[in-house]
Amino acid sequence: MAGEAVGKALREVSASGSHYNIGLSVGKQCRDQALRAQKRFRAALDRTPGMTVEKAKAAGRMSLPLSREFCPEYVEEMEGYADGAGIDFDLLYAAFSDLPLGGGKGCTDIAVNAQWTKDDVVFAAHNEDLEPYNCAELCIVRASPKDGPGYIGVTYGGIYPTVGMNSAGISLTGNALVPNDTRTGIPKVFPVRKVLMAKGLYDALTWSMPPGRGHSFNNIVCDANGEIYSMEGSATEFDALYGHEGYLVHTNHYLSPRMWRFEADLHTRMSSIIRYNRATKLFRRHLGQVDVPAFKEVFSDHVGFPESICRHPDPRLGEEEQTATIFSAVFDLTRRAMWACAGNPCEGEYRKYEL
Repeated sequence: MAGEAVGKALREVSASGSHYNIGLSVGKQCRDQALRAQKRFRAALDRTPGMTVEKAKAAGRMSLPLSREFCPEYVEEMEGYADGAGIDFDLLYAAFSDLPLGGGKGCTDIAVNAQWTKDDVVFAAHNEDLEPYNCAELCIVRASPKDGPGYIGVTYGGIYPTVGMNSAGISLTGNALVPNDTRTGIPKVFPVRKVLMAKGLYDALTWSMPPGRGHSFNNIVCDANGEIYSMEGSATEFDALYGHEGYLVHTNHYLSPRMWRFEADLHTRMSSIIRYNRATKLFRRHLGQVDVPAFKEVFSDHVGFPESICRHPDPRLGEEEQTATIFSAVFDLTRRAMWACAGNPCEGEYRKYEL
């Protein structure tokens, strides 16, 4: 359980059983977050020219059959969640459907295998950057499906996973990309949830890049053996970047030359470029002695402030344009534990959460 470090804690919920019942239980526990999320989604639709609630639902219905085919378990969880929270499933799914409403603020990721760590463990670590108001929507979920590995993850509202690790020693972290080939297809959050169902690396990598996707994160997939992959994807192409040196750093722009042509606008990726180079430089100093405090040091860095690794709101921008680091997480795949810090790591402490 949580509590090995003093500091602000994230909400925690747990659920088990069928996928529908997991969603139902989490929906009941996170109803307040679900209602706020739907209110904000409606407001985003209102701000978007030519977009309405009915158009958003119609767009969602176009990709739902593909999602049901790829990961019916997650659709069942969403159906249970909608029932548990008392919200509209069609609107919930539409909010997952990669509509052109803005977003995609950032994130910084590092993964490292046992050859470089202080205690011979494998780590996958992540700073999450989004609008500051999303702090209230964060929730740690522990789920134990009856038909697969249990997992722990940090989610929005209990239903939208952003990073996680399962009992088979598979982790999924990663960061947003801005490809120029987005289309109607499997929403980019579906592979995140599907990878957490994997019992081994082959399925995890396969599920991280489904052929029918409409968009894609950079999905960083690691296992307890120290296998580290950065799956750089767009809607129609991907490249698998391997941690050949025993570690890997990624932010929010394409690193693979194969993927450069899918970058929507590199001129908007200056923060990502700064964070990538700075994180790589700082992390290399710790090689051979990497531990949780090493990640705290790197993830608290302010070079390039406020668009630094540890990001802070820019007072020159409006609420919807603001970006801050709203949580930081370090997964110990060897010992199946997660260390998480609510808010900026420069101000908070990492608390330990057991799987």
